[in-house]
Parts: sequence; structure tokens; C-alpha cells
Amino acid sequence: MYKCPRCTADLKTIRYEGVDIETCPICEGEWLDADELAQIIQRVEHSFSREEIGAMDRARQRVFRVTHGGQERLDCPKCPGQKLTPFNYASTSGIILDKCPNCGGIWLDRGELEMVQVLVEEWSGYVRHEERRPDIASRVVEEEAKRTPAGKVKGRVGFVAAVLRWFS
Repeated sequence: MYKCPRCTADLKTIRYEGVDIETCPICEGEWLDADELAQIIQRVEHSFSREEIGAMDRARQRVFRVTHGGQERLDCPKCPGQKLTPFNYASTSGIILDKCPNCGGIWLDRGELEMVQVLVEEWSGYVRHEERRPDIASRVVEEEAKRTPAGKVKGRVGFVAAVLRWFS
């Protein structure tokens, strides 16, 4: 049985979106073994409303401001003596998770798993929406493609930068 890295309570196994994960009954954090996060985000059993997405986004921004920088190093519940390494999920999301460099397991504090799911759902929606861009967006992408060496805008950040340049 694993112990919670936050409050040392015994973790309980639950089924979440078709995957068995461990959760803390006290602090409500969650431990996912290697590859379980990928399994959860690939399987969409619950869609989030615009209001839920907005609330999660606001919470994600608050968490990023509070935890980015010096963060407590937690002990891995699975590997005795191993410290978890904090990382920013998807590089720039502002969702700071903790991963074991030894077993690959991930600790998510209360609400972070839902934040990751919202982020992935939001990104998936963006990709689907990108195929149906309005005319101005198409023109922005065409203009930006002329400026980039590869001839195309790369990803959401590149698209947003292109829009900002278009209006400046």
C-alpha cells in the first residue's frame, strides 16, 4: 500500500475514466503510475462545459503564479527515498505536476487531473476549430507563412503571435 506524499495517509485505489489510480482520502491528491495519465486523457468519458473550462483556466493561472519557482520536493510513494521532480505539464500550461524520475509515476494535487483534462479538451477543441478558421484567421496564417522559414505557422502560440502581429 502506498502513502500519500503530501499527508502520509494510505492511498486508496479507485477507478477513474477506466483506469485504476490511487487517491488520498484526506488531501484528495492522486498517484498515477507511468502511462496512466496518457490513458486517461485519451479516453474522454466526461466533457467539460464552457463554465467549467473557464473556472479551471482561472484556477490554473492562480496555481501557476503561486507554485512556479521554489516548490517542495515530495517523496515518491512507490520508490522509497526517491524525490519527485516538479514539471510544467505540456511545457507552458502552468499546471505543475510531480514526476518520479525512477518509476515514471506522477503525483497530482487536488484538482490537477481535471485541469490537465480541461487543457487537453481545450486544445483538442482548438485543433478541430482551426480547420474552420474565419477568413481573417486564414489571411493571418497566409501572411505569417510568408514570414516563417518553413512557410507555415506552428501551433497555437505561433497562431496567436501571428494574430497579434496582424493587428499591430
